[in-house]
Amino acid sequence: MKKLLGLCMALVLCLSLLPVTALAAAPNVQKIYVGGEEVTSGGYWATDSEGKVTSAGTTQPSNNYIHYDAGNNTLTLHNATIKEEVPLNTSTYVVGAAIGVINQSGDAGLTITLEGTNTIAEVGKGIYVLASSNSTGDASLTITSESGGSLDASGSSYGIQVQSNSGDATLTIRDADVTAENSSYSGYGVTVRAGSSSSASLSVDGGSLTATGKSEHGAGIQYTFGGGSSGSGKPSLTVSGNAIVKASGGEGGISDNSSTDIQIGVGDNSSGGIVFDGNKGTVYGSVT
Repeated sequence: MKKLLGLCMALVLCLSLLPVTALAAAPNVQKIYVGGEEVTSGGYWATDSEGKVTSAGTTQPSNNYIHYDAGNNTLTLHNATIKEEVPLNTSTYVVGAAIGVINQSGDAGLTITLEGTNTIAEVGKGIYVLASSNSTGDASLTITSESGGSLDASGSSYGIQVQSNSGDATLTIRDADVTAENSSYSGYGVTVRAGSSSSASLSVDGGSLTATGKSEHGAGIQYTFGGGSSGSGKPSLTVSGNAIVKASGGEGGISDNSSTDIQIGVGDNSSGGIVFDGNKGTVYGSVT
């Protein structure tokens, strides 16, 4: 009996020493909306060809659905079409967004996993991640895919915006094909907005990003610092994993309002990538 007890205790000790994958839970008091529906608590939502979003509870639809895993703060888009936005009476902070993430007292962040072909259209803002506090909070968005998934996000204001009013702002695209475009008179394909003296970073590791500001008053990729006309923050764009970034618009491909020059170069993956800033293409690293 003593030998059996000792064996059990040893087994428990060994199991306790095994590596454990930490769950990336959502930041405290953060809220997430998709197609006008709050999805913060998790579950499944079906989408139809008209872009309507309908709750499916805990049952996974066979196709064309959205799933939010609250424990891992991961939103999965599976051949989803979203053409509904957050209404004014639901959230004044991310109103008009097809996918809206808001935290008024800390960090705001989300990981979006793409499966198949996904579309966001006919809304004011495609994806909007906002850390609105003026005293604390970074904003981050990661878009990834394990199966070559894609996303076409179009909005009358912008396709994708990641914004922190006081801290850093980070957009990461990994192994996914993403198109973000402004569909009206004035706006940007992608906006990364940080505090006036913070960091605004965009990285593309594998896959591609095509960002278009269609109007004469919009760039493909815009870095913005603070709420005024200028700032001193650090804008950066890194490419790796043979990624391709294409940015174009009436105000140019890539623009910013910072006194610091945009740093463009190779990320952690040594293979680098190609960046098209308007009609000018530059190869970074050893691209195959």
